[in-house]
Amino acid sequence: MSEARRPPGRLIASPRAPRAAADHLSTGSGPQALATVEETHRLLTERLLPHEYAEEHQLYPALAPALAPALAPALGGPEATATMSRAHAEIERLSRRVATHLRLAHARGGLDAGQLDDLRSCLYGLHTVLRLHFSQEEESYFTLAP
Repeated sequence: MSEARRPPGRLIASPRAPRAAADHLSTGSGPQALATVEETHRLLTERLLPHEYAEEHQLYPALAPALAPALAPALGGPEATATMSRAHAEIERLSRRVATHLRLAHARGGLDAGQLDDLRSCLYGLHTVLRLHFSQEEESYFTLAP
């Protein structure tokens, strides 16, 4: 979807931010890398997660009746948005893991070598899930717009 057609709320977070933070961790684990992860977490918690929560609790219930005939009669009701809801759950789960790593890093005075692999995995996972989620939204839901 072009940036011009993308709804304003969708510009709130880029799937590139988690990947950039993970890439940064591959070149070092010092204060600069930690700051990059903190900034990514801030974007997630202040912008993306509230947006996803609003989608889950306001948009999806409103879209479900319109999606049922568009997707297939068998997908009516909550099933019509189940895939997107599952992506929201995974985004939230990975965001919580990043938050746990940040709490540990602050308690220890920096990132520990033992947490780098899992933290990178969380961030790359977020990148992948966000890209897929945004693509699914564009393909499934924005086709309903005139």
